[in-house]
Amino acid sequence: MAKNVDMTQGNPVKLIVCFMFPLILNYLFQQFYAVADSAIVALALGSTVSTGVNLTGTLSFLVLGFSQGCSGGFGVILSQFVGEKNEDKQRKSFATSILLTIAIALVLTIVSTVFAEELLLLLQTNEIYLQYSLEYIYAIFAGIVFTMFYNLATQVLFAFGDSKSPLIILIVSAGLNILLNSLLFVTDWSVAWAGWATVIAQGIASIVGFALIFKKIPALRLKKSDFKVNAKFVFKHLGMGIPMAFQFSITAIGCMIQQRAFNLLEPQYAMAQSTGSKISGLFDSGVLQAFGTAIGTYFGQNYGAKKVERVSEGVKKGLLVGCVTAILSCLLVVALAYPLSSILLPDAPKEIYRSVFYYELVHGANYLFLMLVYFFRHALQGVGKSLTAAMGGVVELIARFVCSISLARISFEFACFSNPSAWLTAGTFLMVAFLIYLKKIKKTLV
Repeated sequence: MAKNVDMTQGNPVKLIVCFMFPLILNYLFQQFYAVADSAIVALALGSTVSTGVNLTGTLSFLVLGFSQGCSGGFGVILSQFVGEKNEDKQRKSFATSILLTIAIALVLTIVSTVFAEELLLLLQTNEIYLQYSLEYIYAIFAGIVFTMFYNLATQVLFAFGDSKSPLIILIVSAGLNILLNSLLFVTDWSVAWAGWATVIAQGIASIVGFALIFKKIPALRLKKSDFKVNAKFVFKHLGMGIPMAFQFSITAIGCMIQQRAFNLLEPQYAMAQSTGSKISGLFDSGVLQAFGTAIGTYFGQNYGAKKVERVSEGVKKGLLVGCVTAILSCLLVVALAYPLSSILLPDAPKEIYRSVFYYELVHGANYLFLMLVYFFRHALQGVGKSLTAAMGGVVELIARFVCSISLARISFEFACFSNPSAWLTAGTFLMVAFLIYLKKIKKTLV
């Protein structure tokens, strides 16, 4: 049984690192779902079909990122109640989150399936890949409810400082995902099965996650009365969850604009960029996202406990951990570029492998800027400033829009700098915003 971590006492560096390592593996396994889908599809059905899967990445991020943001916001509220050590509010928060998850999942499922094709066409998805993209993404969107409940379960465990249990869940689920996907080698099923395999794995992960919550955390063993709707609690959770959700969606819209710019280039560049995004996602949305979640949990618990001195200390110590994480991520993403691209695109020409390598080199070299985005975004969310964090997403969207459109007009090589430019701009905004608010925290909590 994993031990819950109290981040309101002890060495911040040790707490953040110890919490982050299992979390890194957790997020890597999440990204592994996407990479495993692409790799198995490429080996079983070919690089063209695999590229169709890869080109759904930004659209998937738009919808699933919104759902992940909602769950993350609900988790921040719960982590504050954990810091307060108020079990009644913890239980009420959990019940409210469950009800909101059901409602949001229903809406997202309907909207996403209705508009999926129109959005892929808006992205200028090449007709060579369009049908494969649609078959895959329809299956993914049909299982949004399972994805949301999985995200909620992990966020609840994270709020209590448990980053190990979600990892165990994911290891089992990832294994099942690979097993189910492997049926493509022995059947004549279409690429849609890769999506359904992911949905089934997510559904099992959510069931196991909730079972662990009820077993490990007695305070969250719900009663019927906990599900009584309280408008104040509902708006409190939506007030944190919706801005975080829009923050993910705003980032996703920027990525969609960027992908559209790449799609307007030659088809081989769209193939290289979509494959490069899968590989860099292991670190963009895996390692560095895990770092951000650890930071958010640290600041959420200490802000909830009103320990302003530990909030201040967490800035210096957290940035130190972040710099080391960004440098190691850079080295790894560059080292893995060639091996992984050859697996994801087994029959592609060597020119595409070189383009993927260049894409990863540019991104990895600028991971320090992305680290600043994750650090200050999650720190702001942890201290209850989700709207300010969402504004950082707007800044990032504008920067990515301007850079993608302008740089893609020059060449593929210049277009690869659109993400780093957006990271630098958003990171600067979020850093300044947090430091200003930190001064106010020191005055109000002391």
